[in-house]
Amino acid sequence: MKNMKKRSYVAAILTLSIILMSGCISDGVKVSNGDTVSVNYIGRLDDGTVFDTSYEEVAKENDIYTPGRPYKPLTFEVGAGQMIKGFDDAVIGMKVNETKTVVIPPEDAYGEWDPAMVTVIPKVAEIPLEETFNKTLEMSLQEFETRFGEGHEVGERLLIPGSEIYITVDEISNTTVTVSYDLKEGDTFEFQDLWNETVVAANATMLTVRHDLAVGDNITFPGQPWSSVVTEISEKNATLLASEILEPEIQTLSGTASVSMNETNITIDYNHRLAGKTLTFEITVVAINSSIINR
Repeated sequence: MKNMKKRSYVAAILTLSIILMSGCISDGVKVSNGDTVSVNYIGRLDDGTVFDTSYEEVAKENDIYTPGRPYKPLTFEVGAGQMIKGFDDAVIGMKVNETKTVVIPPEDAYGEWDPAMVTVIPKVAEIPLEETFNKTLEMSLQEFETRFGEGHEVGERLLIPGSEIYITVDEISNTTVTVSYDLKEGDTFEFQDLWNETVVAANATMLTVRHDLAVGDNITFPGQPWSSVVTEISEKNATLLASEILEPEIQTLSGTASVSMNETNITIDYNHRLAGKTLTFEITVVAINSSIINR
């Protein structure tokens, strides 16, 4: 009987130790920098609008539900810069199952809105109907081999991938490759699925092409989140009118940008969508994954 009690006592101590090591006991344990915590949250704007949450039912109630998104507690390392500063600071000192409401000003959230990060362009644009460019083109050997593969020789005629244009390899060195467009006056080809081109002039060094555009053509340039319609053709230019935003947000090298359009202009805003906003978060700590032994 004594042995059984002893084993039960030892088992209880081991179980308690495991729980303590995992940080799952909440009595006296508070969040500190360096802890990995899991929290549920509801984020609101000043007017009470819910803009984000970890609760699926709250997302559905506020018409911000995203199918396929896992609605579950958010896990992050406190103080590691994974969260906005105000959110990071808010959880410090909280216990498991504790709920706190915190108001975070822009400087501790997504920063102030910066007008320098906004680009405004007119809805109406003109492009020249003819363009002149060098017949020869020099590129690095690495770029050439990435496009056309290895093992090519001077004099070879190669098709540019994804196009109807051929080039001729003129020179190959250890670092660069020189090619020339294999085009002559009267040749036609499709340009990037946008329109057809006609070569209207060609000599040993230069090429002139004309864009075959017509009033009513619908054009969407690569990476441009709006479509345009050709509204006018003059002797030298085509007039394009931006008519429809295809994506309200686009990914750029500078991050996500929002795109909007009014009667005269297109606005591309590189600020975070919550820049300049004061945010209110209701935060509930679900777990603190750290060792009490180190406290």
